[in-house]
Amino acid sequence: MSRRFEVIEEECIGCSLCSERAPGNLEIRSGSTTAQVFKQPETPEEEEACHEASDYCPTGGLKARSVDSASTKPQADTGSPALAPAGDSKPAGIAPMKLEN
Repeated sequence: MSRRFEVIEEECIGCSLCSERAPGNLEIRSGSTTAQVFKQPETPEEEEACHEASDYCPTGGLKARSVDSASTKPQADTGSPALAPAGDSKPAGIAPMKLEN
């Protein structure tokens, strides 16, 4: 699946790790303090390099989203477990446990 990459400027610290991983697609221009996607990946190798750059980003400021995604903003993966609805006596993903005295 093809992805579109973008830098969230508020999250970018200008460390240049992304441009080291994907120099054909990402850069920090002279006089700038944030990275920029100057070319979306066109080959599987470029896409892999951009994914690696995204993985190496220390702040998560380089995002990837599906080209066919209806969303205009990328969704961050919080890694949080699913929450149970209010009033549910058994929260999702938590098994009851007997404590010993």
